[in-house]
Amino acid sequence: MRKILLALCCAFFLSIATVNANPIHDMQDDIPTDKALHFAAGYIISDQLQRNAGCSAFEAFLITSAIAWGKEKYIDDNIDNNDAYATMTGSLFYQIKF
Repeated sequence: MRKILLALCCAFFLSIATVNANPIHDMQDDIPTDKALHFAAGYIISDQLQRNAGCSAFEAFLITSAIAWGKEKYIDDNIDNNDAYATMTGSLFYQIKF
């Protein structure tokens, strides 16, 4: 009985339409966590550049900034400067020693 009930619940939840009809970039712009993800990406890139590549803090910031601006210019359909600023802020935040 439990298996049948579990199967019916799974079938019900899988049959519900959860996808928005907007294009993928419109959905990304609606998500408030977009800037937080850019911040985290900047933090992680800066961390890896300093730990594994042996870059200084300034070099890591410059490389992270170049990656952020290049991604916004060449990969995204719409250039959003705030995304690049969030990535650079994450890189700067990595320099704070707690």
